[in-house]
Amino acid sequence: MNHYKFLLLPCLAASFLYLSGCGEKLPPGMPKLYRTTITITQDGNPLEGAHVIVVNDDFASQPWSAGGVTSSSGSIDLKTEGKYPGVPAGTYRVTVRKTEGPPGVELPKNLSTDEEIQEYDRIIKQIQENSFDVVDEKFMELQNTPLKLEVNGVTNQTFDVSPAVKNKIQLGPSA
Repeated sequence: MNHYKFLLLPCLAASFLYLSGCGEKLPPGMPKLYRTTITITQDGNPLEGAHVIVVNDDFASQPWSAGGVTSSSGSIDLKTEGKYPGVPAGTYRVTVRKTEGPPGVELPKNLSTDEEIQEYDRIIKQIQENSFDVVDEKFMELQNTPLKLEVNGVTNQTFDVSPAVKNKIQLGPSA
């Protein structure tokens, strides 16, 4: 008799429960979460590396936000409080932000000498002068975003944040 087939079913069931997030203890008061996938496109193309945050329209009674960063396909499986897979049922405002800076710039790790501090300041200035938001400002502000997400079960929705822009950003006080 083949005993392996009797072991296969419990192993598959345990794997399914683990992968589905069953057993993940939610904080007190957090409602049921629904798997929610968002895809962000810009000019019809996936927008990789965009920071997405969704906030419930009724934040006073549903103070749970969700978000994450889009993959190369422009998609993201939202996590509530950055940790729990899924989103509670409700209507959400969606914000999207992506900043691009100069490639290959690294900040010094040691700041113990005057020269290292001066190099750090020079690099920060270079980043500030060469960094841009590539998503229109209206999509970045919670009060102005036209993007709405309705969650009442498993949700999969695509949003387009066209047109692409190149708006200079301000990282800190100007020198």
